[in-house]
Amino acid sequence: MRWLSTMFLLFCSLALSITIAVSIRPLELIVKHILPEGHSVVCIMDEGANPHLYQLKTSDLRILNEADVIVLVGLEEWAKKVVDMFTDKTMVFADDIFEKDFEQNEHLWLDPVNVLLFSHKLMLKFSQIEPASFEKFEANWQDFSKRLLEKLWLWYEKMRHLKGKTIVEVHPALTLFAERFGIGQIFGLETGHEQGLTTKKLSELTNLVRKGIVKHILIDEHVEGSAALNLAKQFDLEPIFVDLMGWEANDYFDLMDSIVQKVSSIAEIAK
Repeated sequence: MRWLSTMFLLFCSLALSITIAVSIRPLELIVKHILPEGHSVVCIMDEGANPHLYQLKTSDLRILNEADVIVLVGLEEWAKKVVDMFTDKTMVFADDIFEKDFEQNEHLWLDPVNVLLFSHKLMLKFSQIEPASFEKFEANWQDFSKRLLEKLWLWYEKMRHLKGKTIVEVHPALTLFAERFGIGQIFGLETGHEQGLTTKKLSELTNLVRKGIVKHILIDEHVEGSAALNLAKQFDLEPIFVDLMGWEANDYFDLMDSIVQKVSSIAEIAK
């Protein structure tokens, strides 16, 4: 009889466990804040993959097929294909109220307010899939949102002295981040879609350097390589390496703390 009870409890625990498949690391970090212990999240893209260019593999499709919920940003080349294949269980960050921001810049996870809103949507979706865990999902989201709101004020204070500063990025990922924290212009050299550096961009950068407006360049340490370093050397710019995808972060707060710390250091370089 005890054996039957144990098997029943094991069956129930398995039935209550859901798997979330996400496309990129930042989504994994966000989802983990909402999921209670016993649930799992699987990230499709490995460290160093360019999210704009990554192509799905057969093994990825297997993961997507087996997942209870699929979460995408919308910048993936195959996002529409996945939505068409798995309509009922796919969530896209770029949909609904986030469309306008996404049209401006695809890196929605770098605006904490967008993340706050989207995390609530995630919580509701997970609760639909597993209603028995609703209270746990909700409690985790409340804890996450409270911590995020507290952090927002601290991050804003650290960014305050960057108002009006021009920030040069190899790949312009921080546009929404800059707007949220009142930073000046984000000057991106490339698009991230392997279109390369144009003569016009080089000319504009030369002008900024000559006027002493910029003395730094932000480089995504897990995507951009020697070409970015060569460019920094050519223009005598101080390279600042930033982990925009959160590969070294334990959670979303680690990711944002790291970016805020790196970006805020620009003010000292710009003096």
